[in-house]
Amino acid sequence: MLFVILNALGLYLLLGRWSGIGGIRGIRLTDAGQGSHAFLTAGMRLQVKLRMQIPGFWPLPYIIVREKLVRLSGGESQLYEMSFVPDYRRRGEVQFETAPLRRGKYEFQKTDCSTRDIFGLFEHRGSYSQPLHIQVLPRTITLKDWRLFRRSQRGVFQHTLTSLWARETTQIDGVREYIHGDRLSRIHWNATAKTGQWKSKEFEREALPRVVFVLDRNEISYPGAEQFELAVSVAASLIELTIAKGMPVGFVSSGQSSSYWFGQGRTPVSRDEVFQHLVEVEADSRETLGELLGQVAERFETGIHIVIIGSSTDNQTVVAMNALESKRMIPSIIHIADKHHHADEAARLRQWQLLCQSKQWEFCSVSQLDHLPQVLGVVPA
Repeated sequence: MLFVILNALGLYLLLGRWSGIGGIRGIRLTDAGQGSHAFLTAGMRLQVKLRMQIPGFWPLPYIIVREKLVRLSGGESQLYEMSFVPDYRRRGEVQFETAPLRRGKYEFQKTDCSTRDIFGLFEHRGSYSQPLHIQVLPRTITLKDWRLFRRSQRGVFQHTLTSLWARETTQIDGVREYIHGDRLSRIHWNATAKTGQWKSKEFEREALPRVVFVLDRNEISYPGAEQFELAVSVAASLIELTIAKGMPVGFVSSGQSSSYWFGQGRTPVSRDEVFQHLVEVEADSRETLGELLGQVAERFETGIHIVIIGSSTDNQTVVAMNALESKRMIPSIIHIADKHHHADEAARLRQWQLLCQSKQWEFCSVSQLDHLPQVLGVVPA
């Protein structure tokens, strides 16, 4: 009897190697939609559901599932472990919710599955891969307007009159030759009837002010990671508003490994192009804000408005801003304040504010993204 029992147990353990878990198949479903790419906003959670099918017929007591989500830019990872009991068709389903995700790019690694025999002596493993790339965009707040735009309409800016940065008004300025592709509403019927040739209306063009955003990425400027995340969110919100208003925009972001000069040479800038960069941007620069502003003065044309987003309050920045003003560039500052600042920091910030007021530079300080509409002189949309 003992011989039969031991042989039966040995045969059971041996056949467990062909449990079928090595050929497990599965799919991953998320609340961000189907496909191999998902887009989220910083702070959001991702709902994930895994459906699996184990081939074969050998009975399985349970399946342990391990999912690993890796943040590519920082090397951080999140490990999730679940279990399920397969049904009579050897199928199972598990679901979980990720932790709030930081801004960056993420990727799910292969899904590892394992099971043990009823005695827990041997473990059998299997895995399957279904790539899913996640991009977590910076958090933004919707804005209706900006006090800076209203100042530009009163002639504060030195307008650059180029056809690239001018939009048509509804005021008719004259008549021109018909160009193939002109809409029917543009055709000037009276001129066409008189001359016998197709003529189109010519509208006056309104010059638009150019706004160039400069993001300070110096690691010394930000005591904590939350401050830099706020700076990125402020930059994203303002760029989104400026592009939505149809205004020409530039964006400067200089880091340790690479520098980005969007809009240099008067090239158009798209929202998606800038946001793709903001997904992975980090405060990794050794270059001071004053040195960066010196390069901005050389690379961009005169008559533009420079919006500086950062926490630097050193004297070198003041010198660089004076140099910008000497080249007819109008500087303004959006200071990223620390929510837990000390009394000496508050006094230094007050001195900065008085200095900007004496030079008629636009200055505002923000410590939370929700307060951005108020400090900009607008209400949230």
